[in-house]
Amino acid sequence: MVPNLDLILLAFLHGAFISFLLLLLLSLTFISLLFSFSLTLFSILLIDSYNVYSFFSQYLETLKANLQLGCQLILLAITYLFVTIVLAMNPVFQGVASKVRVLKHAIQQMEEPFKFKLPRIPRL
Repeated sequence: MVPNLDLILLAFLHGAFISFLLLLLLSLTFISLLFSFSLTLFSILLIDSYNVYSFFSQYLETLKANLQLGCQLILLAITYLFVTIVLAMNPVFQGVASKVRVLKHAIQQMEEPFKFKLPRIPRL
């Protein structure tokens, strides 16, 4: 039997706990350094992109205006196409409306003999 086995085990557990705390502290330090590095890199990238944007701003404004004009022309073409389709279908709608009018007139002619008219009561 090993003497003082419980003290050796206690020392091992104490060392493992201290190692765990040190590794945790080291990993948190590493994560905070990585975060600060990423934040610094992003801010530098943002500042540089602002300088590049100011250099190319005249080209980007022209491109933006061209894209807006292109979208408006596409919208105009689609509107013209829809107006053409509706105007081409107008005779179809008129034909359906005339058929409905003919059917309505025929139904009125069929119902006329069955209408019951109340006699007028003379006023006193």
